[in-house]
Amino acid sequence: MSEKWVQAWGQAHSAFSFFYYPSCKKTYRMVIKAPVSGKKLRLELSNECAKNDVIIGSVTVARCDENGSFTDDNKSVTFNGKRAFCIKQGEVLKTDDVDISISAGEYFCVSIYVEKGALRSGNLIDNVELITVKGNAATQKTIENQRRIRDSVREFASKVLRMYFHKPIPLFQSVELLNDEGASSIIVYGDSISQQGYWTNMFSERVYDEFPGMYSVINKSIMGNRLLFDYSERFFCKGLFGVSGMNRMQRDILNYSDCEYVILALGTNDFLQYNTIAAPKSEKPTVDQFFEGVLEFNKKLKKDGKKLIVFNILNFGECIDSRPEKEEMVKEFNRKLMENKHLFHGVYDQAGLCVNPEKPNCTKKEYLGKDYIHPNKKGGRIVAENVNLDWFRE
Repeated sequence: MSEKWVQAWGQAHSAFSFFYYPSCKKTYRMVIKAPVSGKKLRLELSNECAKNDVIIGSVTVARCDENGSFTDDNKSVTFNGKRAFCIKQGEVLKTDDVDISISAGEYFCVSIYVEKGALRSGNLIDNVELITVKGNAATQKTIENQRRIRDSVREFASKVLRMYFHKPIPLFQSVELLNDEGASSIIVYGDSISQQGYWTNMFSERVYDEFPGMYSVINKSIMGNRLLFDYSERFFCKGLFGVSGMNRMQRDILNYSDCEYVILALGTNDFLQYNTIAAPKSEKPTVDQFFEGVLEFNKKLKKDGKKLIVFNILNFGECIDSRPEKEEMVKEFNRKLMENKHLFHGVYDQAGLCVNPEKPNCTKKEYLGKDYIHPNKKGGRIVAENVNLDWFRE
């Protein structure tokens, strides 16, 4: 088979807001279990949402154990032949290729030593281990994570807001492996319901067990994200919710030729967020506008040779921001989607799977976290276990 670059891991960037990493000399080691094999590696690093340049002192990659301790010699990763380089404000760059043989199921790690610059661009995504330590430890075999005060603040915010905020992953946008075994990627394109990992991580495990080494599941979800609207300027966490699903499509999907399938799991915030502290009433969509947006999204994917699977919207009737008119729009969209499922590669009725039969506008509480909108582990398992894997045989 011919060689092609396949994402082994990736994320969609937004602004960190108060979750960011202030400027200091620190090493960031990301530990990844490879879903596909490769004989070369390259990184895509992003400073897109920054307010400053970032100076990289060194970058290494090595095979490792699940705790991030090297099991082999580390190799330097360079950019234009240089071990130290600058990522300018707003810039995205791809490193040079590195010769390293990695098999599907193996652990490997990438370590970046940041010499200077606050890290404000990245995502809070729960599908990878990030170890952070002060100083340049990029070539050090074993390092132990050092907590920061902001970790306590983040954990406190999780309790107060009754939702899960994972440790922020900065800089890394994609980790690609040069694969010659016909592998490709499945991109999950959603909001915090997908970002938190309760269904996506288990789904990724199912895919690997069913198609070992053939697919990577890349979670490019952003909390608060909407399909039709960028983040609202009125929200105090500027930029955290990211640009709209339509506007980030080129960056997060179309730029990657390895992507074969896309799971669209947006819509909750389009219908729930307006007329709250997060977005004005003027950003209320109609069901027809939202459905037309999904059709346009599908059209662009088809043109690029990608297949779309659409998740309908989980009922959020118990959520504090819910209103009868919002619940009715979700009901109408879900009905319209099911009536037109022949237009898409697949449509998944997660709402029907999880509905509370006694309260049709609500999801069963046993499947939800304390905010009554995000699935808990049990809800995530139900959703993940019922995704039709036959969609990925076609």
